[in-house]
Formats: sequence, C-alpha cells, structure tokens
Amino acid sequence: MTISTFLPDLIKSGSAAIVTMASAAARQAAQSSAAYAAAKAGVVALTCHLAGELAGEGIRVSCVAPSAVENDKMRAWTSEEQRRQLAASFPLGRIGQPEDVAAATLFLVSQASSWITGITLDIAGGKIMV
Repeated sequence: MTISTFLPDLIKSGSAAIVTMASAAARQAAQSSAAYAAAKAGVVALTCHLAGELAGEGIRVSCVAPSAVENDKMRAWTSEEQRRQLAASFPLGRIGQPEDVAAATLFLVSQASSWITGITLDIAGGKIMV
C-alpha cells in the first residue's frame, strides 16, 4: 500500500496530510458495480481509521469522493446530449471538472484545513447531501 511506504517519513515530519481517493459510489447507489462501490466504501473506512491512528503523530488523513467528473473517457463514451442530461441531474447543474477535485485536494493538504481530519469531502455538485 502506498501509504505504508511513505508513512515512516511522514511520521518523522511531525506534521503531514494524506488524502485518499474514493468516489460518490461509496456513499450513494448509482450505476457503478457493487464491487466498485464496496471498494470505495473501504477507502472511506480506511481513511477514518487512519485518521484516528495517526492524529497523535500530527498526521491528518482525509478523503475526497468525486461524483461524475468530465474527462477524456467520459467524452469518448457519452454523447453531448447524455452529458447535458447528466449535468442536469446535479443541483449545481454541471458535471464536475478535474480542477474541482484538485482544488478540494489542495485544500485538504494545506494549512487552511489544519484542524480537519477523518472526513470524506463529497465533490458532487450538491448531489450527495449527508
């Protein structure tokens, strides 16, 4: 696991942040397979457990869970009309962009989130409201 490879150096640093990557599928039934959803839910649980275990070492652990994010694969597999319909299904009326995920991740590793750990941040245009 990547985290265990870097963990000794992160502990030595005395202050670090880890961000795991899940999916909205971990938190809401959708068109993904049950196996995919279960795997991503495992990432959410792993995040919570690591956050508790590593807090005393000064390491914050959080998770981002994007929903539909427009990328080359999505554009290749869907028509413009399908993407319009998908965008309309989100309260904010658009499909996510890679920059949305990057900005949330940057926030979670920055000092602006220095008192945040163990959370899953849904990057889902308002579709997932827990």
